[in-house]
Amino acid sequence: MSGKMHVILVICAILFGVFWVANAAIMLASPKLWFQLPSWSGVHGTMTERKYGKTWGHLQIRILGAIFLAVSLGIIYDIISN
Repeated sequence: MSGKMHVILVICAILFGVFWVANAAIMLASPKLWFQLPSWSGVHGTMTERKYGKTWGHLQIRILGAIFLAVSLGIIYDIISN
């Protein structure tokens, strides 16, 4: 693989990682705000505010955000520690 392609792939991976961590942090901090994100972000999938907008649904969104954030930070830690 050429050097330029490698740099492009690393930049794409970093941008995806930043998007993933930011999304997880918003899910954890405020599920209501997470549902207000624009549709082009494509992170909601089949999750709708109508179905997950109540107290139990907000808890589920926060738990999912915590899992995403923990996995992301675990991967970052593993990359940095090696």
